[in-house]
Amino acid sequence: MAAKEFPKTWPPLVIREFEDIKKAYIVVRDLVRSLDDLRKRVLEVVNDHAALIDFSVSATNSITSGTTQTQVGATALTSRFNRVATHGNVDDGVKLPTALAGKEVIILNDTATADLQVWPATGDAIEAAAADAVGVTKIANQESVTYQAVDATTWYITNIEP
Repeated sequence: MAAKEFPKTWPPLVIREFEDIKKAYIVVRDLVRSLDDLRKRVLEVVNDHAALIDFSVSATNSITSGTTQTQVGATALTSRFNRVATHGNVDDGVKLPTALAGKEVIILNDTATADLQVWPATGDAIEAAAADAVGVTKIANQESVTYQAVDATTWYITNIEP
């Protein structure tokens, strides 16, 4: 069977735009990679927003603060609203979740004893403090404090309620 010949007046579509098929393949391959990267980034953004929405309606009751007075030993908070009900010693503490711009965390020290210290998640910072440093504001007994993440690494106190 003989190869089919196209009329000389019909312009070869692919060959006219690209010097050879290999260059066409490279362009298509790069386009597919770019689209795949875009798809992955869109999924990351959607997942971040979904996590933020899920987090915004969560609450944890009866938290016991960590007793080591360190970031490593602080009780990790996992909800938007957190009620610390058991807190034995001065400077026992809790640790904020990983910062995400727009995330808000409310901590209520619902004890009759001592001040509660708050640490950021590893690599994060509270206000002007260095990364991983304990926040300078302690939460007094029967007081609540609201923390707001302004980016992926920094928390700020936006409200203190006695």
